[in-house]
Amino acid sequence: MQRENFKYITLIISLFYLIFFNIGCTGKKFDNRNELEKLTIKWRLIKNPKSETETNKAAFTFINNGVETIKTGNWSLYFNQSFLKPKQPDDLAKGKIEHLNGDLYRYIPDSTFTLGQGDSLFFEYEAAGILFNEKYAPQGAYIVYNNTEIITKDLYIAPITNYSDIFPDSAFVATIPTAANQYLINQNIPVLSPDKIGKIIPSPYSIKSGKGDVTLDKSTTIYYSNILKNEANYLVLLMEKYLGTKLKIKEGNGTEANSITLKTAPLTVNGISEEAYSLTVLEGKGIGITGNDAAGVFYGIQSFSALFQTQNQGQIKIGNVEILDAPRFSFRSFLLDVARNFTKKEDVLRLIDLLAMYKINKLNLHLSDDEGWRLEINNLPELTQIGSKRGHTNDSKNWLTPSYGSGPYPDSENNYGKGFYTREEFKEIIKYADQRHIQIIPEISMPGHARAAIRAMEARYDYYLAKGETEKAKEFRLIDPKDKSVYLSAQMYKDNIVCVALPSVYHFYETVVKDVVAMYQEAGLKLTTFNTGGDEVPNGAWAKSPLCIELMKTLPEIKDARQLQGYFLEKAMAIFEKYSLEVVGWEEIVLNKDSQNNIQVNPKFKDKKVLPLVWDNTGKNIDLGYRIANAGYKVILCNATNLYFDLSYNSDPTEPGLVWAGYQDAIDPYVMTPLDVFKSINFDKYSRLTEKEVIFGRKSQKIDANMVRQNLKVEAQKNIVGMQAQLWSETIKGSKMLEYYLAPKLFAFAEKAWSNAPVWESENNISKRVKAIWTGWADISNQIGQRELPRLDFLFGGYNYRIAPPGAVIENGLLKANVAFPDLIIRYTEDGSEPDINSKEYTTPVKVNGLIKVRVFNKFGRASKTVIVK
Repeated sequence: MQRENFKYITLIISLFYLIFFNIGCTGKKFDNRNELEKLTIKWRLIKNPKSETETNKAAFTFINNGVETIKTGNWSLYFNQSFLKPKQPDDLAKGKIEHLNGDLYRYIPDSTFTLGQGDSLFFEYEAAGILFNEKYAPQGAYIVYNNTEIITKDLYIAPITNYSDIFPDSAFVATIPTAANQYLINQNIPVLSPDKIGKIIPSPYSIKSGKGDVTLDKSTTIYYSNILKNEANYLVLLMEKYLGTKLKIKEGNGTEANSITLKTAPLTVNGISEEAYSLTVLEGKGIGITGNDAAGVFYGIQSFSALFQTQNQGQIKIGNVEILDAPRFSFRSFLLDVARNFTKKEDVLRLIDLLAMYKINKLNLHLSDDEGWRLEINNLPELTQIGSKRGHTNDSKNWLTPSYGSGPYPDSENNYGKGFYTREEFKEIIKYADQRHIQIIPEISMPGHARAAIRAMEARYDYYLAKGETEKAKEFRLIDPKDKSVYLSAQMYKDNIVCVALPSVYHFYETVVKDVVAMYQEAGLKLTTFNTGGDEVPNGAWAKSPLCIELMKTLPEIKDARQLQGYFLEKAMAIFEKYSLEVVGWEEIVLNKDSQNNIQVNPKFKDKKVLPLVWDNTGKNIDLGYRIANAGYKVILCNATNLYFDLSYNSDPTEPGLVWAGYQDAIDPYVMTPLDVFKSINFDKYSRLTEKEVIFGRKSQKIDANMVRQNLKVEAQKNIVGMQAQLWSETIKGSKMLEYYLAPKLFAFAEKAWSNAPVWESENNISKRVKAIWTGWADISNQIGQRELPRLDFLFGGYNYRIAPPGAVIENGLLKANVAFPDLIIRYTEDGSEPDINSKEYTTPVKVNGLIKVRVFNKFGRASKTVIVK
C-alpha cells in the first residue's frame, strides 16, 4: 500500500512537472524576449528623389534567426537618424515609424507583424528629402521590450554603391569623386620645389630671405624680457621636441651667434600694432623675436618654429630671414561643439596647441545644447547629473534621451553623449589656453537649444516639490507648465525653448554666468566675453504660453511672439552688463522677425557690447553679414558654406559629414572673400570652382541670381572684425574624427583669417580670378603636403588628418596619378588587392595591367581611401 501511494505521489509530481513545463513552453511561444535577441535588422536606402521637397525611400529588413515565431507585442525598435521626417503611408501594414524628439524615432510593429523561424520581413517607408551619404543612416539601435527591458541591436547598413539607382539626379552622380575626375582637379596643383613655395602658414605680411644661416643646438640660450617668461617657457618646451634637450633661459638680451632673444617694443606693421611682431635670423647675430605685445612675441615664435625641419638630431639650421607680420583680423576664432557629442579635456588641450600653431586666438566652447550640458555649475548639480548623460528614458527625469547613436545606456563605454568638465578641469583648460594666447569663450545656449537645461531644472523642480519646498522648486524653473505652444526646432525638438516671461529663467542664467565668471577669477583670469547662442528659435515658440501672452499685453511694441527673442536679450543684457561682459551670439540676437518670418536688423543693441556671429550666408541671406555690418554692428563672419568644418569633404557617399550647406573641401575657407562675398559664389556647393556665379541655399535649393544684394559699404568694412570656423559635433565620435575634420581645412582658415587678402580677392574678372585662386592654392597645398602634415605628425606623435584619395587615369596602358597635397606617397597594385605600405610606389607614368587600385600614404604608413582606376 505504501509502495502504491508512492507510485501515486510520483505520478502526480510527474504530471505537475509535465504540465508546468508545457505551460512554460506554451508561454515561451508568446514571449518575444529571447527571439528578439536573435533578431537581425538591416537597413538600406532604396531611392532618393531629385528634389529635397520630395521623399526618399528606405527599408528595414527584419530576419528571425531564432526558433520561435516573433509576433507583434509590447516591443519597439528605437534609433537615431538626423533630419528624418517620415511620411506615413495610408496602408500601415507591418508597422509605423514615430518621431519622439530630436533625432530619436521608433519603429512600432502593428498587429499583422509575424515573423517565423528563418523568415524575413521587409518594411519600406518614405521620408522627406535626400539622404546624401551613409552617415544619414539610422544608428544607435535598441529594442525596448515590456517598457522596461532593453536589447541593444547592431544595425547592418547597406553601403551605397549603385549610385545611378539611388541618386536619380545625374548631375549629382557626376560630382561623386572618381579616380578620373579627381585627376583632373589635381592637375591644377603642380608639384613645386621647396624653394618655390611659401615658408609659413599663415603667410606673413612680408618675408625676405638672405644668405647665411644660424645653427641652434644644446648650447643655445633663450633670452627674454621680464614680461615674457611665459613665452620663453613655451619656447623651451617647443625646442626640446626638436633638439631633444631643454635649453637654458635667461632674462636679458642675447649676444651669442646662436642665441634667441624675445622682447617687446612698439611696433606697427601694415597699420596694425596689436599682435604684430618682427622675426630676424641673421648669421653671426642670432635670432630676435620682437613683438608689440606678448601675443606678438608668441606668434613670432610660431613663425620661427615653422621654419624648422621636422627632425630631432640635436641641431637645427635656419637660413637668414627677416619677417614683419600682423594679423588681418583681430578676432580669429574656432568653435568646438562639445554639447552634441563630448570631447575630453585632454583632446581640448591638444586642440588648443594646434590652434596656437596657426595663430588662432579664440576658442568658442559650445558647452550646452538640447543634447547635453557640459560644465559643472555650483549650486546647480542637476545640470551635470541629468544634462551630461543620454540613455533610454520615457520622461528624461534621470538623463536625456539618446541622440546621434549614443545608445540606451547612459554610462556605457562608447556613449559619446556622456561627459562634462568639472570646475577644476575647466580652469585647467582656460589657463592652458591663456598661456598660448587663446581666449576661451564659453557658450551657454539661450533661449533656444536649451532642452538639457530645461530637463535638469524640471528634475530639480520635482525633487523639491516632493519635499514640500515649493518656492525652492520654482527657483530655477525654465518653462511655463501650461505652455501649449507647438513647434519643431531645426534639430526636430518639441520642447527646447525657455519661457522668457519667467523671472526664474533670468535668475537661472545669472547663477550660471556668475559661476563661470568665478571660475575665471579662481584661475587668475578675467572673463570678458560670453556667448549666449541665441539662434534657431522656431516659429510657434511662446505663441500659446499663458505667461508669454500676458507678458505681451504689457509690451505694446511687440506684435508677434517671434519678437520676444529681442525682449529676452534685452533682459539678459542686464546680467551681462552687471559682470562687464561683451555678448557674442549668433546673428539672430540682432534680428527681428515679422509674422511672415521676414527679418530686419534690430538697431536696439548697436551701441551695446554685442557682437553677432553671422553663420547663415546661404541663399537669400548671402549678404546678411553685410546688412548687419552696414547697420553699424561689429560682425564676425562664420559663413556656413566655407567655415563649417563638419560638412562633408565631398559627395562620396562614404565620406562622413553633413551636407545641408553644401560640401566643404580643404580649399573652401581659402576661396572665401570676407569683404566681398559675391566673389565667392563662383564656387559651387560641390567644392568646384566655376566660371559662372552659382548661388545656392540651405538644402541645396537654388535662389534667384537676380535678387537684390546689399554690398558692404566702404565705411562699414571696419565692422568686419573677424572670422570663426565651426566644428559641430553631431557626427564626431572621438578624437580621431575631430582631427579628421580639422585638418587640412584649418590651414586655409588660418591663412584667410591672419594673412593679407590675396590680390585675387579684388579681381572682378571671373576667369582671371579662378586662375589666380588655383595658383594661390597650389602654393598652399604644396606647403600642406611638404611641410604642415609632417609637422603635425612630428609634434603630436601622429595626427589623424584626412589624407585625400589620389587622382588617376590610364591612358594608352600608362597609369598616371597625382595627389591633392604634393609630397604624399602614391602606391598601387595591379592584381585587385588593397595597396599597402609595401605596394609599388608611383613616381612617374608607368605601364600597368590588370585591376588597378591606387592609394595615398603619408610617411608613417597611414593611408587614404582606395580608388579603382578604370
